Amino acid sequence: MKLKHLIPCLIFFLVFPITAKSWPDLESEREVQIYGSERSKKYRASNILYDIEDWKDHYSVKAMGVYRYYDYPLSKSKTFFPFYDHLQSKIDNREYKRILNYNVTKENDSLHKSIYPLVFWGNNGNNSHLISIPFFYQRKRENQKTFGFPVLPIIYYTDKEQLGDDQINYYRLFTLFHFESSDKRGLTDVSFTPFVYYSKENYLFFPLLLYYQNYRSTYHEYWLGPLYYSKDQSKEERLFVLFPFVGSYVSPKKEFDFIFPIYLNLKDKEDDYHINLFWYTKVHDTSVNVATNEGNVYLDYDFGLFYNLIGISKRSRIIKGNTLKGNEIISTKPEIRKKREFNRENSDQFTGYQLLFGIFSYEVGDTKKHIRLLPFAWFTWDESSEDRVVLIPPFFPIWLSYVSDDLEYKIIFPLYGKQKDKSSEIQSFLLNGYIHEEYQLNHRIEKSFFWPIINVYNSDIDSGHRVLPFYIHNQTKTDVSSKSNTYTLISNYTKISNKNYDSKEFLIWPIWISYHSYQYTNKDPNTTLWLTPFFYRNKETSSLRTNLLWFIDWEFEYISPIPVKNKIEVDPPVTKEKLSHLLLFPFYYSDSNVSIIPLSFNHWGDGEFTTITLLNYYQYKKEGHYYNFLYLLESENTTSVYQLRSFWDYLFSFQRRNKEIDRLTLLWLGYDQSHSKKTVNFFPLMRTADSEEETSKMYGPFLYYISKSSEEMTELGFFGIGYYHNETKSDKQYATYVLLGVVYQEKTELERGFVKRGSLWGWLWEYQTEENGYEKFSILKLFSYSKEPDGTKKILGISI
Repeated sequence: MKLKHLIPCLIFFLVFPITAKSWPDLESEREVQIYGSERSKKYRASNILYDIEDWKDHYSVKAMGVYRYYDYPLSKSKTFFPFYDHLQSKIDNREYKRILNYNVTKENDSLHKSIYPLVFWGNNGNNSHLISIPFFYQRKRENQKTFGFPVLPIIYYTDKEQLGDDQINYYRLFTLFHFESSDKRGLTDVSFTPFVYYSKENYLFFPLLLYYQNYRSTYHEYWLGPLYYSKDQSKEERLFVLFPFVGSYVSPKKEFDFIFPIYLNLKDKEDDYHINLFWYTKVHDTSVNVATNEGNVYLDYDFGLFYNLIGISKRSRIIKGNTLKGNEIISTKPEIRKKREFNRENSDQFTGYQLLFGIFSYEVGDTKKHIRLLPFAWFTWDESSEDRVVLIPPFFPIWLSYVSDDLEYKIIFPLYGKQKDKSSEIQSFLLNGYIHEEYQLNHRIEKSFFWPIINVYNSDIDSGHRVLPFYIHNQTKTDVSSKSNTYTLISNYTKISNKNYDSKEFLIWPIWISYHSYQYTNKDPNTTLWLTPFFYRNKETSSLRTNLLWFIDWEFEYISPIPVKNKIEVDPPVTKEKLSHLLLFPFYYSDSNVSIIPLSFNHWGDGEFTTITLLNYYQYKKEGHYYNFLYLLESENTTSVYQLRSFWDYLFSFQRRNKEIDRLTLLWLGYDQSHSKKTVNFFPLMRTADSEEETSKMYGPFLYYISKSSEEMTELGFFGIGYYHNETKSDKQYATYVLLGVVYQEKTELERGFVKRGSLWGWLWEYQTEENGYEKFSILKLFSYSKEPDGTKKILGISI
């Protein structure tokens, strides 16, 4: 069941409970007690058969305990138990009526009826409900209609809701089958748990088949076991995965595809990489496309052989439109740049060649040209440039030469290359067989063999060398500090040095052998060696710790004497060596601890000793001791108090304070004066308690009990059944019962000094008196004699 459809059912049972409606403000006026002379004035007749009350705005009749009629200022009611009950308000529109189990409740604009406990129906303004337990439930509101089975929800449920000019219909059958429809959109949602879930213009899901389809307007998604495909039209993204072997992702900024473990292709606006693990390449790749830009129509052509071992890219304009402005920002003077300043996308006519997967590239776009031999930068110039650039042959140059006052760029492919400007010079032999680089900045010199595998460099601030992927070393330095790092496939070494600090750190993985040593100026070194899991050692100025196989561990501390002021030392101070701790598992020792792990832990020092041994806890101090065995036995001794107990005093307890016994108990039996209250308890024989506020005594199992305080006194005999007496001093009220009032009862009330005496709760005989002279004597509630405060005498309520 949907939560939004379940809520009305819950609200119904909260707002319309199955019990009869009650209004406390109307019922409170019938609960006022009237007794004594006041009752004599306000009741026309009162006996064992009936009572008639008649005074200003109050009239009531009670007969035989089954008929009651009230006419009071706030309401009228009539009851004939158990068949009929009626309550009607005089101050507003409220009424309740019951005939057997048929109920009618009116309250303001609402009307609710029921044949309890089977059928409930009614309305409240524009809302109505009908429920037949356990058959069906129906609720109607201004724009919603709900129908279902509150007790047996697995059978059928429906809900209809009006949203504007559209109506939403929801149905559920046997809890498993759900469907939802709209008058405008038709069928929108269907589900048959756990086989199929369908939502129009959203998704289709078959859990058991591992199939999911999402077909929103701008986003499509498909999933079938290891196969997954998604397309986001708003972001122009597309993803395809056949887990874990095939994957492809395309977006405006990045593309990648892979076939594991054969190859991986990565491409963005600047770079295009191909990782081929099994040396598998595409034999050729050819594509022809038509493109448009600024009213121009172009024919684009791409050709790749052995996955761009040789690559050709061309563009030809076949319909002329506006002239592209992309090349206007490029200078006509020859220069070198790290990134291309033009490409096919911002050219009208374009021709590009690549060799050896892009190691050598030559491109012509309109009047612009550039060439690159890795690791050189792009050499770019314009045909209109007055500087002479020599290309042989011109359509695909093998030899390029350009020399000016501030730039020199030469290529003899594939034998030699040179790039020189005012701040640097790079020479390449046999492509990347050998590369020599020099830079004026920090006087850097760099040499590479089969770049990027072998490399050596040196400058004023750093140096390093590498043999990929086996070894890398780099070092940085300033006038006051230096740092070096060395990496191999299985190790790492770091060294740091400055005026105040020296550090060396070495690590071998995956077995985790580590060494770390550091030292501050004018201080002893700190060294740590860890051969996991066999050996560990840490040396500091004040200690030396060693560990073997985790279970053997010891540490020595070095204690140097504290220098004394104004004292000339003739001999050098002698450092003392002290064993701090020793662990030979499970035995542990230190100068303040001897333990057997996990059976015994012991600690001492400064006049104190603590041990935890075999579930026993013991602590000794100069002031006393404390012992605990799982709280079964607990002992504590201080300078003034000694205590011995079990289970927090519940099993037994002994306490002595200043050589006097404050507590001695076994279970509930014993003597206790540990607090401000003195108790002697030998229940059920006797129990006494004495404090400043209250005293109490009990003998036998409640054969006799008395309790006295400054405010109240209570006396009981035989559990209070044989005799009960309670008296309060502030209002001078008391009550006495013998055999719960069967033999005798005497009770007072606050008003008019009323006293009532009798037997069998007044049914056998009863005698009432008041301070105003009122008296009444009755037998069996049939014969009565009374004397009113004005002297009037009545027999059976009739004046004589």
